Amino acid sequence: MSEFDLPLQGIRVLDLGIVTAGAATSALLADLGADVIKIEAPNYIDPFRIWADLAKKDDWWNSSPYFNFTNRNKRSLCLNMKKEAGRSIFLRLVAISDVLVENFRRGVMDRLGLGIDVLHNANPRLIVAAISSQGDTGPERDVSSFGSTLEATSGMACLTGSADGPPVLTGRDLNYPDQVVALFAAGTIIAALFSRKKSNSGVLLDISQRELASFLLGERFLSGDSASTREGNSDCCTGLQIVGRAAEGTWIAATAVANAEQMDGERSLRHVFESPTQEALAQLETKGFAQSIVLDGRAIREAPWFSRSNAFAAAPEGQITKGFPFQFRQTPMRIARRAPKLGQDTALILSELLNLNESDLMSLSDAGVIGDKPSGTYSV
Repeated sequence: MSEFDLPLQGIRVLDLGIVTAGAATSALLADLGADVIKIEAPNYIDPFRIWADLAKKDDWWNSSPYFNFTNRNKRSLCLNMKKEAGRSIFLRLVAISDVLVENFRRGVMDRLGLGIDVLHNANPRLIVAAISSQGDTGPERDVSSFGSTLEATSGMACLTGSADGPPVLTGRDLNYPDQVVALFAAGTIIAALFSRKKSNSGVLLDISQRELASFLLGERFLSGDSASTREGNSDCCTGLQIVGRAAEGTWIAATAVANAEQMDGERSLRHVFESPTQEALAQLETKGFAQSIVLDGRAIREAPWFSRSNAFAAAPEGQITKGFPFQFRQTPMRIARRAPKLGQDTALILSELLNLNESDLMSLSDAGVIGDKPSGTYSV
């Protein structure tokens, strides 16, 4: 199966996305066959390259698993757009591209001289996906946000955790608003590509992570008590929903279904959870509960369905890595190339797309416009 069979083959994406929200959006477009050019600058690399969690070594910026997960199937261009020559090259690429993805703080693109009017002047058909925490308009436009503050401002945090405890944040390794915005943003971009066939004009997609997270929780806030509170593992729509610990320490989730045996509540299941895991599961099933062991990462890797799961895939070197949220049976997505090293495709991209020759590239390198390693000091 060739990558040319994928739905977005022939679409070129300029990826200014960083960390998860922007980079994972363009990663999904790359998985779908788009030619995604990851653009970083020698003086500003994707912060995910810094989250190496590894002993420092000569090329630490190419070793971060966080970066590798969200930048596979892309090509890398290292281009300093604070320099006039860098902006000129970037706008030449804009003129021959279909989509631009960015999730910088609001105002960064304007300060670079690359605001929406400049971009659409270079390419009136360009689809610009501007992903931000609070949106491109409104009083919170310039507010800096992280996963924790997005979960707070969207209302999500008020619903997580036990009723008598504090809100529980999803944390660095998950960061719910960042993860889900990538799925919705990629879908919005694809819809805009279809729309462009009718209008023949580009568009600015203003995608707010806070708005999206609030949208996903809307039913909870608009029905019943508007001051919704934390309820732990309980669910207003079921008679009983709990998580208990079996004798060996295994966590088990159980939810009462329509024909579940009537019981007084959580205390009546205490003797069940004092049993060994398999016995506890059997007792819960007999009583009419849907039940499952709470799997951790190791248990998922050992599960019989793991090798068939779309969520995990084989990288070119053979190791198992993060896969896909969905899959096509006839034209399956695959990881055709690992995440690129910084600037590894710069010469090829600029010669292939802009006809720059070796002398041009040498001059740009000498001027600090292109490169293959970070400039400045970073902590890892």
